Amino acid sequence: MHSSKSRRIIRLLAICLWLPLAILVLSVIRFGGLPTDGGLGGPLAVAAMVGSMVLFTWIAAMPLTAALALLHRRSRIVAYVCGAVLAPFTVFGALIGGLFGPIGIVAYALVFSAPAWIALGITALIQRGRTNVRPAETV
Repeated sequence: MHSSKSRRIIRLLAICLWLPLAILVLSVIRFGGLPTDGGLGGPLAVAAMVGSMVLFTWIAAMPLTAALALLHRRSRIVAYVCGAVLAPFTVFGALIGGLFGPIGIVAYALVFSAPAWIALGITALIQRGRTNVRPAETV
């Protein structure tokens, strides 16, 4: 039992790499490649810059990924729709939040994950209401 739970957590953490990968792809598309030296101190400085970006965007992807994983158990269609709508907004929000630093990246990602958490709460209330329905009593 413990190993399946740890596998689930590791899989969830691996899935959270969608946001850093999307940011890197957008950087390559927008700027024509990954950052170069630019007088910052060599490849080590570039690696530190890219590494910190990957770390903070990976952390920022966790709220939306967790909400969608929990929502997927309750309603797959709602999870797919929320993911398809909220993931692009989260990517662009993380890009804009990057202008404000790591806190901005996480703040934008939290804001854009809120609708998925609200949908999770609504589906939980709907399913709870369905399970608490009592059969009609016969007289």
